[in-house]
Amino acid sequence: MKNFETNDWLVLNSIIYKIYTTNDFDEMRRRFLEQIKTVIDFDSADFFLADSQESRHLVRPVTYNCDDESSMYDEMNSNRGIVYSGKSLVYRETDMISDEKRVQTEYYQKVYRPNNWHYAMQMIFGRNKSFLGVVTLYRTIGKEDFTYEDVFLMDMLKDHMAYRLYQERTHQMTAQEKLTMT
Repeated sequence: MKNFETNDWLVLNSIIYKIYTTNDFDEMRRRFLEQIKTVIDFDSADFFLADSQESRHLVRPVTYNCDDESSMYDEMNSNRGIVYSGKSLVYRETDMISDEKRVQTEYYQKVYRPNNWHYAMQMIFGRNKSFLGVVTLYRTIGKEDFTYEDVFLMDMLKDHMAYRLYQERTHQMTAQEKLTMT
């Protein structure tokens, strides 16, 4: 297992600090993807929120070096049960399905191949049995898969981000209720 250097811990601390202190919610999510890039190698990323009305629908994407693929994601992602479980977790796609089977899936053919992606790591956010959002980091064809150290680092951040997403959703719902009552 990789030993984390002092710099890795400083970056991790900075990411956590910005999760809680960046007021603009979408800016916080953009900075999160940019800062993660300094400690985990990836080529593209997306960060979707679960719709507060219909949690199985992904909305408000923030992306890093890729386009919005939410409709494809909703329609074809084979890991939907894990994504929508309401629990926070981090996993590599290759831990769920063998690489040989994965490259044969319709999702891989229609989403990954056109973007030149091969590997992905997902960070699922849930709290109180509610699905809140998902971050996916992608690596292009020719690169190695994400390591267990990468998973460990993301795992250290998942509960912090889930809590911030939950706070934001609660705030939005409270504000919406106040508007409907007036």
